[in-house]
Amino acid sequence: MTNHPMQIVSGRVAAASQKSVVIEVYSQNLGWTTDQNEEVTLRLDSVDIPFMLKTRKTRSIFIAKDDQLDIVYVEHPDRLAIYGIRNVTDGSVYLVRTAKAAGARADIVVTIACLVIVGICCGIVGLVAGSTDGLLDLSIVFGGTVIGLFVLSAILRSLFGLIAWPDIRRLAQPGGKHEMNAARKALAIAPKEGRHIRFL
Repeated sequence: MTNHPMQIVSGRVAAASQKSVVIEVYSQNLGWTTDQNEEVTLRLDSVDIPFMLKTRKTRSIFIAKDDQLDIVYVEHPDRLAIYGIRNVTDGSVYLVRTAKAAGARADIVVTIACLVIVGICCGIVGLVAGSTDGLLDLSIVFGGTVIGLFVLSAILRSLFGLIAWPDIRRLAQPGGKHEMNAARKALAIAPKEGRHIRFL
């Protein structure tokens, strides 16, 4: 959870800008390398401090100067961190996927991919060797390791707030489901709007 209360403000976009943010990330193939996200800065006519959002999905954001926005945010000393946006002008709604939610999503995708790869590799080894002796034990060991790492990551994320993925940890807005639900509630998102939400 964030240490600051969630707030909402309305106003017209006075200025909007975007710049690249380059960070170091670890890759299995390349070792330490760089990755690039975009930092979107919005200034409303009703607030002096800029609103900031870091995301890889700038192509999904449709906000222009003079658009009327409702923004759900958390105040930090140097910026206002965006958690949700309703563009009243065109009706679009955006929710920010918080660090814990993005971390859980990444864990699930990677775990499923690893389990599929383990299954495929065991199948190939069985075909090449012409025998399935010991393959069940091997697949249980590797599959159990993958699931164990998933459970460990979930425990670290839930109990200690530690996100395993450095790009998520550095770039996503802090928080979890609580903050996403608070932003959804503040924007008064109706159930029928749920499938039209753009997650950033």
